[in-house]
Amino acid sequence: MHRRPQPNPGPVRQDSEHRDVVYRIDADDRICFVNDAWLDFADANAGPSGAEGLLGSPILSHISDAETRHIYRLLLDRARAAARPVRFRYRCDSPELRRLLEMHIRALPGGQVEFSSRVLRLEPRAPVRLLDPAARQRRGDPLQICSWCKAVQVQTAWLEVEAAMQRLGASDADLPPLSHGICPACSDRLTRLGGAP
Repeated sequence: MHRRPQPNPGPVRQDSEHRDVVYRIDADDRICFVNDAWLDFADANAGPSGAEGLLGSPILSHISDAETRHIYRLLLDRARAAARPVRFRYRCDSPELRRLLEMHIRALPGGQVEFSSRVLRLEPRAPVRLLDPAARQRRGDPLQICSWCKAVQVQTAWLEVEAAMQRLGASDADLPPLSHGICPACSDRLTRLGGAP
């Protein structure tokens, strides 16, 4: 089992980072709503611009790897079957910030499901170009990054991005592409969470 350093407990308050980011899917698992905080977060982090192309699209079409799609399906089924929201913590880092968030997934009337994320802690760090979507010069085999904890796989180890870059000896001029997936620890944790209510 790998162990990663935990972010410092002291939060850094930034108003734009502390609004709940909310989106909803309908009974057919199509995105039917995103709030202004979701749009602002996406815009600030090189995500989709506006909701027009997003609304009506299947939620699972936005997830690239099969194991993460399977876990989302388990979590959705659990949320629809349970009386309480499904909750878990995850990371959504930017090049300059480690972000620890908590997701609540809850069933709504008519088969809708709401996803609401709240920032719990922010930790500034020296910018990491590997996480910068504007760093377009990417070469070599892709590195897998966990969609849930942001650890990067280097051979058989899952490491914080800075440690992964050191181990690989990668420089800003020689950045590999990233491929999203899920590390074994997050897979185990979220598969258990998505189990029968």
